[in-house]
Amino acid sequence: YFIEKLRNIIYTNVIVAFSTGVLSAGFCHTLNIENWLWYGLLSFFSTFSVYNGQRLFKSSTKKTPWLSWVEKNQTIIFLGAIISFIMTAMIFLKIQKITLNLGLLLAVSSIISFFYVIRIRGKNMRELPFIKIHLISFTWVVVLILFPMLNEEIDTAVIDFSIAHYAYVLAVTIPFDIRDLKYDLPSQKTIPHFFGIFGAKAIGVILLLFFDGYMISILDDLMFNTLFHSAVVIQVVLVIFMNEKRSDAYCAGLIDGSIALLGLSYFLL
Repeated sequence: YFIEKLRNIIYTNVIVAFSTGVLSAGFCHTLNIENWLWYGLLSFFSTFSVYNGQRLFKSSTKKTPWLSWVEKNQTIIFLGAIISFIMTAMIFLKIQKITLNLGLLLAVSSIISFFYVIRIRGKNMRELPFIKIHLISFTWVVVLILFPMLNEEIDTAVIDFSIAHYAYVLAVTIPFDIRDLKYDLPSQKTIPHFFGIFGAKAIGVILLLFFDGYMISILDDLMFNTLFHSAVVIQVVLVIFMNEKRSDAYCAGLIDGSIALLGLSYFLL
């Protein structure tokens, strides 16, 4: 019982929060940002807070085995979300050098995170056709890439880094859409709905290869970074072998966990 509870708590977005934290910290370290650790912690706590808050709202809709567990453990998930939100606010106040444009960008990202699962007139943003995966990618790029660069007034290759990581997040999110095929409405028009599972995998692989090549064109040193290429190849393999029956260990463990390898590769630059 204890092992199962611990496993479920870990699946409650600890892995994805850790991986985004490492990715953000590594990216900031590459840009020689002095506060790279704080940006990593900000990404960790904000991801943990938002994802757990979303789980509480999703738990009352579709009853997957995972969401049934969430429904039975709402108190601990709620406390985790609140504590993480407080930590996010404290770190943000410590490092922010806010400008109007950056404030608007963060506001849009926050609105998307809030209404991603909260329904207005019977619908939430994730159920709108074609945009579910793009909402995730946009929010991640804002938090992990744009916010550190703009907050530190780094204007070199901002668009290039954003495009590259947008493609990466799209690619690693596609397997989750494949997993959710049996739960998502056909009207959502997710990539697997529209292109089929094989087509979705092909798009994911192409995006990962595009990310690899694009990043090399921005940072020459990545050409000889074995861990960077290994992190991309591992994600390619995970995308190829994804199917609708894959477990949480495969998705929340391997796919989310492998994102941390990309962040670690940045520390080697």
